[in-house]
Amino acid sequence: MPSIPTAASLSVPESKADVGTLREGATEFESKSGAIIGRGSEVVAQMKSTAVEFTELVSEQLKSRGTESIEAARTAMQGSVWGGAVTGKWADAAETYQQIAASHTASWNEAVRSGFGVTAESAGVTAGMPGDVASKIMDNKMAEAGAEQLAAMQGAVNAAYEKYKDEAKLAGTRLQQGPTPANLRALSGGGTTTWALFNAFGLKAGIPPLDGADGKRLAEALIGFLAGDDDAIPPALRTQIDNLLAIARHAQGIQDAGKQLDPGQLDFLQQLFKGLDIPANDNNPNGGTVFEALPHWLKARDVSGADQTLILGAFGGGLLAMTNEKIGGGFGRLPESLRDTLGYYSGKVDNFNVHTLHDQLIALAPYLGATTAKQIGLGRLEGGKEFSAALTFAVADFYSEVTRRRPAYEVPFTDLEEFAPHLLEASTRNTDVNHELLTGKIQHPDIGKHTPEYLVRALFGNTWDKDAGKAAAGLIDWIGTDAGSNDPATKDRATEAAYALFTTMTDRDNTSGLFDKSAYDFFTDSYGKIGSFENAPIGAANGAITYSMAKAAVPYLDYFAETDTGGKDQLFMSKDPKAADMYLSQQTREDFVELIMGGDASRDKFGAEVYRNVLLDAHYADSWKDTEEANDEAMRTGRLMGLLDTGFQRVFDDANVDANAKTSESTQHASWARAGAAAVKEVVTELPFVRGLGRGAQQIIRQVAESFKWTPGVVQSYDLVWEKGVAPKAEDFDRKGDPSYEQFNFAVTHTVIEQQLKDTDSGITIEDIRQADSRLVEQDANGKWQLRPADELMKIHEPSGKAEDKGMYTYSDAERELHRLLEQKLKDKVDKFNNSFNLQRKDTGG
Repeated sequence: MPSIPTAASLSVPESKADVGTLREGATEFESKSGAIIGRGSEVVAQMKSTAVEFTELVSEQLKSRGTESIEAARTAMQGSVWGGAVTGKWADAAETYQQIAASHTASWNEAVRSGFGVTAESAGVTAGMPGDVASKIMDNKMAEAGAEQLAAMQGAVNAAYEKYKDEAKLAGTRLQQGPTPANLRALSGGGTTTWALFNAFGLKAGIPPLDGADGKRLAEALIGFLAGDDDAIPPALRTQIDNLLAIARHAQGIQDAGKQLDPGQLDFLQQLFKGLDIPANDNNPNGGTVFEALPHWLKARDVSGADQTLILGAFGGGLLAMTNEKIGGGFGRLPESLRDTLGYYSGKVDNFNVHTLHDQLIALAPYLGATTAKQIGLGRLEGGKEFSAALTFAVADFYSEVTRRRPAYEVPFTDLEEFAPHLLEASTRNTDVNHELLTGKIQHPDIGKHTPEYLVRALFGNTWDKDAGKAAAGLIDWIGTDAGSNDPATKDRATEAAYALFTTMTDRDNTSGLFDKSAYDFFTDSYGKIGSFENAPIGAANGAITYSMAKAAVPYLDYFAETDTGGKDQLFMSKDPKAADMYLSQQTREDFVELIMGGDASRDKFGAEVYRNVLLDAHYADSWKDTEEANDEAMRTGRLMGLLDTGFQRVFDDANVDANAKTSESTQHASWARAGAAAVKEVVTELPFVRGLGRGAQQIIRQVAESFKWTPGVVQSYDLVWEKGVAPKAEDFDRKGDPSYEQFNFAVTHTVIEQQLKDTDSGITIEDIRQADSRLVEQDANGKWQLRPADELMKIHEPSGKAEDKGMYTYSDAERELHRLLEQKLKDKVDKFNNSFNLQRKDTGG
């Protein structure tokens, strides 16, 4: 028969830690931190209860002595505070284990005394049962119940003891390592201290335990500072501002991680901005709030530039974090004055005062502008959905031809030009919002389903002299990047936004009745006289916007190269990854490429990317099954090149210049071809696995214009034609044929040869090329012969167009030498590709 457990059956390891002595040690450390500067418990109480700058505690005392060093005192105090914190944490652990051990011991002894809860009734003993039988049954049941309870309780005791040992080891390690940032954050977050660690070590200890009362105190302290005469921020106030900045940086770190700010941190932010949402002038309640006046006051008080950036950036970051739904914030936490105006755009209020909104936007701009990576390091922190959308709408309203017709907007608010970029840079960080704005899922309360067109007209239609539209381009600049995401939802979101962008900006119907002309006409000739344009296109006015348009188009080149069915634009968003997500009409393709061609940087990006795409296909010509497949590839890529020709020619025709268009176009294509050839070489050299990827994935791997070494820069034709209005004379450019076609043929043949050199079974070696024409090869740093890059050969051997250079060695000559090296089957495929390509290019470009 199994034995019945006794009181001694439970093994409870003994803790020899003297909690009282540990507590005395922690207290002694704390008292030393106060005694260092001669203020004892008073200092300890201050440090443990609220935020206070160290120098504020010690400076006066040490100044009176004259010989002591504040830094030495700080170091000594930090050591004392750290020792007290670690010792206190160890005392907590020891006391917790001893309490658990005592509790389990008492519970076990009670269980033993009660027979583990076994009764005659629960054991099944009946009145007529013999005594020895009944006793045996009871003993068996108690032994069984006791064993079960012993196992459970022993497990709990053992777990508590292991944790206790870990805490003991951790305390020793922390004392040896000292106050490292990781140790500080671990201790400060563990409830052992309140403010002591933060006051002694600053933000190395992490985010302080803030709450709404702290937010209110910060608002009051800031107002008190502004009411005084000092230009320098008081130490205590600086500490509080640093705490605010710490929350904003923490918010930036967790916004994409599915985490949220603590309720106390959110309350801190809400009460802070509520405390600043009071009249700046008691005698003029409608003259704006303290929050609105703060940027002006800081400047007027001659507060240093660094301190202004600190204050504005920290408050701007706090404002964005407070509105961000992803981390627990929301529009409802905004101060009342902002909710009463911006709330109009989400239907929360019925109307607002336009002049008040105007003043609020000007006030918000310095805060949000100071959050960028270059300023305070919060360039990735997003505002919430409602806040970001409202801010974008608010700026758009002041630049829209539609809202300008409203009586309330009659006053020309031209002073917004300085501030709008800061507002848009911040409001367009939230790409979820940008997607919903572009696709009409979020609608302007007055514009409804025409919101996407309204927005791009308002934001892209203004001539942004300050930044060429870079901030406004934030509405679309993310599309090209997200199109290459591995996350299907992110990729789909980018595709939907791209389709909306392509079709909205090229709409020729203007059926809404809201606008004076169609979107296509608006973006091609509404920017006034710029350079050689009487009615400039968007690219001449806002190059940063057309550059982002080019970036958005690059991942979708397959849709621009698709066979023209004569159909209308259509979005499918197929669940099948091999199926098409959209169809773009030929008109949409041509019109959108024309818009891109209007800007020099966007023209370079898109043109070079098309060449990269074409040459990357040709690089693997040896894997084409036959000339038929070569023809199919050529038809696709020829259509892309034809779009380039069409877009370039349209923009050129709009410019008031008397120049040789063919010369300009040839120069432009040579520039793109060199950039495309350089890109292909780098992609296939560094990332040889691209051969096995789909074309769309290849495009995303390395986008040409993201690397400046692949971008031609300000191209010759821009300076040559659209700015100066001159071109080489026809008699100085008398080569037969079309140079842009000739250099393309060379680039294709070169990339095929480059691939053949990598294939040991191809039969082509570098020595063969050297024997054919030594001008095609060069020696590397180790003296090894190699094929010269296509972009280098094209640049060196591109004729100047001058009569004296007639007959010089050109890339046409180089192409013939390389072409002879190809074996007949591959030569046939390359010839078919080039011929079909050129024919298709002419058909599309015509």
